[in-house]
Amino acid sequence: MVEVLTSGFIVADIIAADLPKIADPGRLIFAPRGIKLTIGGHPCNVSIDLIQLGLEKGSVGIVGAIGKDVFGSFVRNTLEEKGVVTYLTELSEVGTTKVLALVVKGEDRRFHADLGASWYLDPKAVSKIIFEQKPKIVYTASGICGKFDERLSDVLKTAKEVGSLTFVDMIEPYGKQWNYIIEHLEYADIFHCNDIELKNIFNKDSIESAMRVAKEKINGITFVTLGGKGALAVLRDGRGIRQSGFNVDVVDPTGAGDAFSAGIIYNLLTNKKLSNLSEISIEELKKLLMFGQATGAACVTGIGTTTSVTRENVNSIIDLQGEKVLGTTELFQV
Repeated sequence: MVEVLTSGFIVADIIAADLPKIADPGRLIFAPRGIKLTIGGHPCNVSIDLIQLGLEKGSVGIVGAIGKDVFGSFVRNTLEEKGVVTYLTELSEVGTTKVLALVVKGEDRRFHADLGASWYLDPKAVSKIIFEQKPKIVYTASGICGKFDERLSDVLKTAKEVGSLTFVDMIEPYGKQWNYIIEHLEYADIFHCNDIELKNIFNKDSIESAMRVAKEKINGITFVTLGGKGALAVLRDGRGIRQSGFNVDVVDPTGAGDAFSAGIIYNLLTNKKLSNLSEISIEELKKLLMFGQATGAACVTGIGTTTSVTRENVNSIIDLQGEKVLGTTELFQV
């Protein structure tokens, strides 16, 4: 039986990082760090990160849909080589979901995606694996998954029925408004998004007003990442903390949010903090948020979504800056 089961969109990433600029029409720009084919999509990244952080091979599983193509084979082989248990539906009529990521030095990523097989992920197939495996944590990532997005509540209900802690994540949705996710959040123990996503989801002009609504929807903890500026964590009772981020050399920010989520999951598992999240102490929450941030910081120091996410790298970052980051923690009440 797997301890963590991830589900949602599965992606083959084609990444050109550290570009000097985006090419003008008809002109050529060389990628100084090359153009890489890497595995991507929140569930893939989180699964691999968890293994690299120290969970045993075979303890993490993933449910998703891929195409019967070279990209699907690459995704499956990469996951299985890392020790992730795969429950992947292969579709012959569509290709594997792909994302072209262009990263100009000093700027945020530019994503160009096709929907591919992820759009056809069957929520019943996900619920079936959850029921069979009864994992300790079920992680879901939605936004471009068609019926899976529409029936996310059913998937999360199944997870709650078998005693799993539920972790919900998302990306900019296709064919629907940001607020589609709200009706599903009542079944979420943990919700993660960035500050821009938070304001879009709840249609608010400020993080503070959006968090005020969010805390009423999520059963345990809402995590809001702020890029290099740090992160926030808010409990259902309105207690919240804000921390500054780690100072590292950013090579490629792709996958940082997924690494953050993996860090949170890993820390909760290893410290056996899977119940009564809303009653977690502020001191525990500080350390939990710091570990998630350190994992995200490790991610951005290399090219690719999972390349640099290792326990060794995370520990090194914490040893150098952990106490300083903990010292920046500010308490607030929403």
